[in-house]
Amino acid sequence: MRKVFQAHNLYRERGIEASPESLAAVIRINALSSIISAEHGWLGATFSCADILSWLYFFKMSSDYSGKRPAGDILILSKGHAAPAQYACLAELGIIPYDDLLQYKTPDGPQAHTDILTPGIPTNTGSLGQSLSKAAGIAIADRLKKRSRKIFVILGDGELQEGQNYEALMSIAKFNISEVIPVIDRNRLQTDSPTDAIIGKFDIPKVLSAFGFNTRVFDGHSFDEINETFKNINNIAPTLFIADTLKGGGAALTTMSYDTPPGEALWHSKVPDDDEYLQILEELVPKTGSAEIINNFSCFRRDRGKNFPKRLKSGFSTRDIFAEIMLQKAENDDRIVMLDADLSKSLQLNEFQERFPERFIETGISEQDMVSIAGGLALEGFVPSVNTYASFFRRGFEQIYINATEKTFIIYAGNYSGLCYSTDGKTHQMTGDIPIMRSIPGMRVYDPFCREELEGLINYLFSESRPKNYPVYVKLRRTPSDRQLKLPHNYTFDPENGVPLKTGSDICLVAAGPHMASYALKASELSGNGCGVAAISPQNYLNPDKINKLFKNYKTLITLEEGVTAGGLGDVLSEINISKRIIRKGVNNFTFSARNKEDIYKRFNLDPESLSETLRSISEMSAEF
Repeated sequence: MRKVFQAHNLYRERGIEASPESLAAVIRINALSSIISAEHGWLGATFSCADILSWLYFFKMSSDYSGKRPAGDILILSKGHAAPAQYACLAELGIIPYDDLLQYKTPDGPQAHTDILTPGIPTNTGSLGQSLSKAAGIAIADRLKKRSRKIFVILGDGELQEGQNYEALMSIAKFNISEVIPVIDRNRLQTDSPTDAIIGKFDIPKVLSAFGFNTRVFDGHSFDEINETFKNINNIAPTLFIADTLKGGGAALTTMSYDTPPGEALWHSKVPDDDEYLQILEELVPKTGSAEIINNFSCFRRDRGKNFPKRLKSGFSTRDIFAEIMLQKAENDDRIVMLDADLSKSLQLNEFQERFPERFIETGISEQDMVSIAGGLALEGFVPSVNTYASFFRRGFEQIYINATEKTFIIYAGNYSGLCYSTDGKTHQMTGDIPIMRSIPGMRVYDPFCREELEGLINYLFSESRPKNYPVYVKLRRTPSDRQLKLPHNYTFDPENGVPLKTGSDICLVAAGPHMASYALKASELSGNGCGVAAISPQNYLNPDKINKLFKNYKTLITLEEGVTAGGLGDVLSEINISKRIIRKGVNNFTFSARNKEDIYKRFNLDPESLSETLRSISEMSAEF
């Protein structure tokens, strides 16, 4: 286990007068302990706002955390990627234990993005652009309750690309909600590139002043300027603050300048190795001004642990395969246009961007805009491939629906879907995409479970044999499956049918997606009851005759899907008159952060061991009847 250092020193409890600089150092050290412990996190975003957060929490806000919800002044961290900094502040205030920081991104610990499951957190964040509206709602509720307090909302400058922010700003200005105080962390970098490179330059103070706000710009790393800026907040007119910061600021190694070239902002999500971690600590620990922390660090430095073993990537995920095949298709089909919402590196689209820059459309963090641009392209005969995390398609659902009414061919690639994207919690995980997309008339929905199925699907979509003028949704996974699937010797891709992976009798596990197919095979082996296994990529428009033939030897079908069962694969099969008992297994609750994907599958009883127990119990029940 990698050795992690924490700065345990409750200044307030011990009556020690702490400077803003020393507290900010403590916050960074303890926030970093969360990221190091989880081996995942967003250090750049966390460090850039650490000075502002620590000053607000310890020198400005008057809060009460004794009740179920925070009372008095509250702080909403809209840029939820910086959650470790907020958790570190709550630990220093004594609201949560320090040890909780080491449980970051575990099922029962602080979540990847701030979540009200953690004491002291006023609202869930992580899906960008929503917090200003929520803060306005809280402020209006305060007025109705005759209660007065300040609501600070910390936003990222890249986050301003989400259009809902401007709807909220208009409402805040209209109702003169001066209690809501937006603070923009303007570090001028998002993901791995400058904001100017993603969406272009615009004068943030001038634009926001036009909404009726009194805008103030200050150095977000200067406590003199922070103090002077926040000293006199009036309640006469809405005020908006713009903090000029550096992404990763606070430690020399991680600080990134405004002119960082596109694609090279490494400290957005990079986790320090042991040498880098020690280098950061050696700079931060003396800034705490605490002999106790410095002495503890000296001991830590002498006996720190060995390097944490790197996790090896095996095989290719359906995300990787999709990007690879679409690039190949684009070589010979100039109708293909790739659209992205500031996730090109995560979605493996950088090579397409380099090869076909004129056919790569980067909209920034603006999913609704991206979907409608795709609609316009499709009306003019192009084939748009719309790419983002599956969870963020929720935001563009109405736009997807309107595009569908025009009966054009658009491919929606829902990346990072299912449970294998375990680390980032409920705002980033998607378990409802299949029923959502199935609800749109004409939408063809697919959950390919292996390379051959995905290759076959894309070849089919660009062939002359497919029905024309309908949109397509493809559910894609971030991580490879645990095993290479053996397909039947006479296998060919069929857009209307599933594939038998293991023959059996009586009971058949019917899997959607690569991980469930892999786990189903393992569960069948563990149970030893001779059940069959099949996998189905098409999630609607199945051929009844082919499905009946596929399952003719079985009495019971157990559908396995990484999503809600209502409207999922089980319901698709029930619509076909196959005269089988159908038992649905899926994810019928909110998800959560987990460092290992196995933990989240197990919590929903979708791991091989749990599935084998399900098979045994169903077999026993069937034998009794």
